[in-house]
Order: sequence, then C-alpha cells, then structure tokens
Amino acid sequence: MLKNLFSLLGYEPKRLENASVAPSNVSQENTRHHVKTKWIDLDYAEITHIGKTMRYVTTGSSSAKRIRSLFTKEPITLAWIDSFKRGQTLYDIGANVGMYTIYAAVMRDAKVISFEPESLNYAELNKNIYVNDLHNQVLAYGLALSDIDKADRLLLSDFGLGIAYHDFEENSWAEDKEFAPDWKVSKDNRRPQGCIGRRVDSLVADGIPIPDHIKIDVDGLEHRVVAGMMATLREPQLKTILIEINFDNPKNLEIINIMQDLGWRFSWDQLRVNRKVKFTVEQIEAYQRRRIGGLNYIFYKDDYYDRLFSDIFKAYSPGHPIIKVTPPSD
Repeated sequence: MLKNLFSLLGYEPKRLENASVAPSNVSQENTRHHVKTKWIDLDYAEITHIGKTMRYVTTGSSSAKRIRSLFTKEPITLAWIDSFKRGQTLYDIGANVGMYTIYAAVMRDAKVISFEPESLNYAELNKNIYVNDLHNQVLAYGLALSDIDKADRLLLSDFGLGIAYHDFEENSWAEDKEFAPDWKVSKDNRRPQGCIGRRVDSLVADGIPIPDHIKIDVDGLEHRVVAGMMATLREPQLKTILIEINFDNPKNLEIINIMQDLGWRFSWDQLRVNRKVKFTVEQIEAYQRRRIGGLNYIFYKDDYYDRLFSDIFKAYSPGHPIIKVTPPSD
C-alpha cells in the first residue's frame, strides 16, 4: 500500500527565492510556444511571474480565457497559495484544467494532488502537468470527491473543454440553466459520463499523503466533499481549507457552522476582498439572507492568517494586484 506517493516518486522540493506576490511583475503577453513529439502536438502559453515560468496549453478559447484571467479572477486565492510554505502538500479538489494546481506547484514548489472528474478537463490538466514537467510533483486523479465511495455518473452541464457546473451521483439543478444567451441546458437532458466517487478520508486511508492545504471548488456539491473528509479535517497537519460556498444552497451554507464546530474559523477581512469591490460585512450578510451569489471561505486555526488577511484588506485596492504576501517561516 502506498504510504507516501511523492517519496516513492523521489520528489525533492526545490527552493523558491522570492515569496512576494506582485502581479505587476507578470509578463502579460502570454508568449506562445509549441511542443511536438512522436505522440503529442501542443500549443501553450508561458506566463513569467517573479522569475518563475508557468505554462498552460491553449487547446481552445476557454483555456485562453482562463490564462488571461489568472491574476484577476480570484486575487485572494493566489494570495492564499502564496502564503504556503515551500514544498507543502495541496489537494486541489475540482481542479478543472489546473490553473491553480500549476500556480501552486511552480510558485510555491507545492506537492499537488489534483482531482478532476470530467474527461476533457482531466486530459487538459494532464497536458498542463506535461508542459511544465511536473510529473514528479503533481498527481492528477480523474475522480469526483464526495461523501460516498461509489461508481456512478457525472452529469455534465455540457460537453466542452474548461466547462464547470457538473454533478456527481445526483442532479442538483432545480431548473434549466441559461449560462449565456447561446448556451442553454435542460436539467432533464444532461449528458452523463461514467465516474468514480471517493471520500477524502478513504483516499487518506489508502495512503495518499495528508494535505497541508485543501481547495474545494465543485460548483454546489462542496457540502458532500466536506462530509467525506471529517476525519481529515481533524488532522493536525491540515492548516487551511478554501471552500467555495454558494449562498443559494442551504447545505453549502451549513458548511460554515460545521467548520466552526470543528474549531476552524474564517476572516471577514478575507471575505471582503473581491476583484471588483471591498465588501462590507453587512453586504455579505445581506447576500446570505437573500441567497445571492457566494464567496470563497478560507478556514484556518493559526493566528498568522488573522494578521495576513487583515494586512491584505488594509492594503488592497479593487482592480489592482495584492502587493505582497509573506509566508510563515519556511
């Protein structure tokens, strides 16, 4: 049985010289490159940030859009990743094509275990691992993480690269969806893919390394992922968990109480940092009452994160990069 996948692979963390976060130093031209071997033929873009180069394949328009928005879509998520100590382990649950997987691996030398059940996204995720030469640092699993160990179906929002909003083992949609004027999907006519579901606790019992950090973004079924990791949430090694919580989903909202009952806490300063505005606490509470929108909650126990998010909030100006994040001592 595997007790430590990365030690078996011979992975040794490299040193990262600069722990600052300064997206103004990013090369935004998205330099285009190409790799062709006997077996593959891939176009990819390079983004250089603080002396580190990340590569993302550009298979379709959705991939290109994700590349363009990497530093603007979720500024607090990047700041959170930049707070990791070098070489720590991240579970990226709902990794899609791996934007944050690659960022964490390259920028913080993180050992990343990524989970993405949808076939096209999983293939693209592995292409991104390939062009960054991260096979000994990143492991990707084509699994849906949930509260059950079961072979079932993944109901797609649509069959396309980079698309999200898929459901494992249930249809969470209460009505038909109109994602765009030219993109409408009937809740009763969703394409299925075969899919294996696993609980985080089951994977840890199988020997997958216990994480230092977890990111959960599965578009509405986060509560089921949390329910399947109750033992892991009690592990002292686990330091932070980022969970996307949808306010229109009562089961998602209950995650906040579950986490607090387990001794985790969150920062209002962290929640107030948005790419477009700095929310007030009253605005966030109103969104919750009215069941509008949602936010990424970062749960933690260490006082370091109280100070971190307070400093970020004070310095942050919407539309501008988060200036600096200093991780705990490595």
